[in-house]
Amino acid sequence: MLYNCIWMKRNLANFITSLRILGTIVLIFLPTLSKQYLIVHVFTGITDALDGYVARKTNTVSSFGSKLDTASDLLFYSVMMFKLWDILHANLPNYVWTLIYIVLLLRAIYYILVGVVFKTLSSKHSIMNKVVGFLMFILPFVANNKLLLYYSFIILTIAYISLVYEIILVIKDRKIS
Repeated sequence: MLYNCIWMKRNLANFITSLRILGTIVLIFLPTLSKQYLIVHVFTGITDALDGYVARKTNTVSSFGSKLDTASDLLFYSVMMFKLWDILHANLPNYVWTLIYIVLLLRAIYYILVGVVFKTLSSKHSIMNKVVGFLMFILPFVANNKLLLYYSFIILTIAYISLVYEIILVIKDRKIS
């Protein structure tokens, strides 16, 4: 019994992250922007906020947990963008897509370089990345809104700033956390 409690405490944050991965997989099969989709979407957002909090509060922050969190974020945002593709494609002009592709390309190059240099999948969990993540999380709720174009510019601006900030942090610290 004591062993189970200790094991659960050590693995609770990673379990919560695993629930986000499971929720993300469920999103693939739900109709985009349906009530069920939005409920599971909110659930995945809650688990995203909760896993890091639990890891810090239980003093179980780990390299594996950080990598699992980064991988689950990548999976979640990839699925979300896949699901929203038709709506966004119909409502955003080509020049916005060019800006999106550039930031995604730069982010991919950054992750590859970090992977090669530091031999890790993890990224800085900076406040700027958290803001971008939160704004991206809100995207399904504004995808059919007339303010989508302006919202896209806000996300893109902060995404570019976040990327530059993260590069500065990595160069300054010469490490990933």
